[in-house]
Amino acid sequence: MKRILKTLIFTSLIISSCNLSIVPVSQTATNTPVAIASPSETAAPTATVTESAQPASATLDYAPICAANAASITPPSQCQLPSATDSSAFCSEKDPYNLIFVSKGSTFQSLTAGFTCRDAGIKNDKQMVTCTGQMATKYQVSICNPTCVVPTVQAAITQCPQDYNYNAVQGCCTQEIQQLQQSCVVIELKTTTCVVDCRQYNKKKTCDKNSNACIWDEQNEVCQLRR
Repeated sequence: MKRILKTLIFTSLIISSCNLSIVPVSQTATNTPVAIASPSETAAPTATVTESAQPASATLDYAPICAANAASITPPSQCQLPSATDSSAFCSEKDPYNLIFVSKGSTFQSLTAGFTCRDAGIKNDKQMVTCTGQMATKYQVSICNPTCVVPTVQAAITQCPQDYNYNAVQGCCTQEIQQLQQSCVVIELKTTTCVVDCRQYNKKKTCDKNSNACIWDEQNEVCQLRR
């Protein structure tokens, strides 16, 4: 009987020891509290404020002022005036023309609106130029020697103060607009009257289309020949 009782007590002790809770080693360690910030408490990154650099007061750079003794400009020695001679006035297909002889190699340009000039070849070592425009009208043509080129100063700054003008020949600023001595001559011409029946243009619109030869008479309401 005693043996049976000892066996039962021994068995119960074993069962009791098996029911004991086993605590993991990691849980027995002292837990270090960790602070968890709520979303509303999340700190926004600090923005680095960079002060924009204020531009320094802009100082305009100007070309130098011309010296007092720089008023006169001497053209190169090859600057010779070209020759220009009014040869004749004629009509071609009812359009008026002037023929002029100029120095060979000269450049030319009409100075009057409505008139044009063009090269007509070489004759007797002279350059021929023909110009045309309205009939019976005076006009001017400029003839220049292209070999007369006044050299200019290559400058990085060409801006001048107020009331000053930049002088490209001398590379400086002056208060006076200097007129260079150009190797040009100006010749005045007049076109002739060609035979044109202007009365056939019985309307001002059609008369104006032939204004080189005809002109509309407002008082008499008639298209008539330019004279």
